[in-house]
Amino acid sequence: MLRRAAAFIAACLLLGVGASAAGTADDSLVTVSAARAWADGLLEELTRELPAGTASSGARSVTLAAGERLSLQPGASAAVISGEAYVTVRGTVVNATRGALAVSGRLNAGELYIVGADAPAVLSTGAGARALVWGRTQESAAAAEFEDVPEGAWYYDYVYAAVDAGLINGMSAAVFSPESGFTTAQAVKIAACLHQLTHEGAVTLTNGEVWYESYLGYAIENGVAPESWASLDDAGLNEPITRLGFAQLFYNAMPASELEPVRTVESIPDVPAGSEGAEAVYALYAAGILEGATADGMYLPESGIRRSEIAAITARLIIPAWRISE
Repeated sequence: MLRRAAAFIAACLLLGVGASAAGTADDSLVTVSAARAWADGLLEELTRELPAGTASSGARSVTLAAGERLSLQPGASAAVISGEAYVTVRGTVVNATRGALAVSGRLNAGELYIVGADAPAVLSTGAGARALVWGRTQESAAAAEFEDVPEGAWYYDYVYAAVDAGLINGMSAAVFSPESGFTTAQAVKIAACLHQLTHEGAVTLTNGEVWYESYLGYAIENGVAPESWASLDDAGLNEPITRLGFAQLFYNAMPASELEPVRTVESIPDVPAGSEGAEAVYALYAAGILEGATADGMYLPESGIRRSEIAAITARLIIPAWRISE
């Protein structure tokens, strides 16, 4: 019931239909007053005896200490129960209690916020807060403001969405280096984290004594990377990864349900059907996640891949609304 009601309210707002305009006094599902009563009743029921860390009706109680941040993935929702929390909006966030779109800033206590399908949102607190959350979330690093990711750049939204989801980091707190290449070890880390996020709901992997060991072990164990990669030495893992190798890792990382075709791809000029890695490339093209590297549709499978391109691919994997359907 929660998902149906939330989806209906969000759909009305995203389509430009005001909840109060859509309903009547007898239509309790779509009026703003009914939405407010529904959200208030739900929160009252869930918070009555819900200790931190427990779950009820699909909700989790989360306590954020001062300075902590939580990324709310598309479709997730949250309500602040105590303390002060703030949201950073990069796409669409709906205040379901009030029947209105939300903007970045302080969240109203006791009101339900739903993250739209177009980008994650980030929940943060300055002095501590307790919230109820539904759906997929991920601990988030400190707010990134990269000096080399200018607003208006084609990769701007992709970079911040991937960073907010905890799947990619900057080269430093201020530099993302969008034109730099990517190593095999770096690609394995993202693919392992992506697999864990989509299969388990959160990323708990952390750096090992050799930073990439934990990610490589997870990737091999879960079929994301081939077993032969266990014998790669440090030099091999720090070699640039090709566009073909990257596609294969990401294809292996994603569940089949996340790769439903959204367009028809008959042929890719430099990736013949049946060649090594072609299944992965064609599947990611058809799912709207990959696109040609050149105007004539070449994929350039043996060339390196830039960090800006990786951010775009990663963001399309976790945000279906951003996939390319034409």
